[in-house]
Amino acid sequence: MKATVSLSVLALLLLALPAAAQSYDWSHVGSVGITQSGQGHTFTGPSFTFAPSRTGTLIARYNVTNTVGGGIDKTPAWTTFTAAYTDNSSAGAVTLRLYQVDKCNNTQAEICAISSSDGGSCDSCTFGSSTFDFANNFYYIEARITRTSSSATEALHSVAIN
Repeated sequence: MKATVSLSVLALLLLALPAAAQSYDWSHVGSVGITQSGQGHTFTGPSFTFAPSRTGTLIARYNVTNTVGGGIDKTPAWTTFTAAYTDNSSAGAVTLRLYQVDKCNNTQAEICAISSSDGGSCDSCTFGSSTFDFANNFYYIEARITRTSSSATEALHSVAIN
């Protein structure tokens, strides 16, 4: 009898693990973005930023993948796009855009955008809980970091969706 009860409890705990482990969150540190080589950027720890004395515009892209239930659920109920960054100067800015791309015709649509403000360090934008549909679309984030003076220390530290 004790063995039956113990096995039943163990079975219930094992069945509850996938539900407890399921996460609707997706995230990346800034340093994993895909960018063109030789464009004056550097990856330092988790951050994507300018190489010393470089100015202009840096662009990195982050592929958004489905993390819900091991990718089985094609429509995660995500509603918030968040970014952590440094923008300490009027001589620079960090702009991020979350895009949806139709798998068949390659049509691209912006879901939401984040634009830094001087002194800002973390921001978010929201969208509807039925926005994501991995059965029919691909998703990515485009990050643009600009500066006109090398004294500005603009950087992207992380992006996340939940």
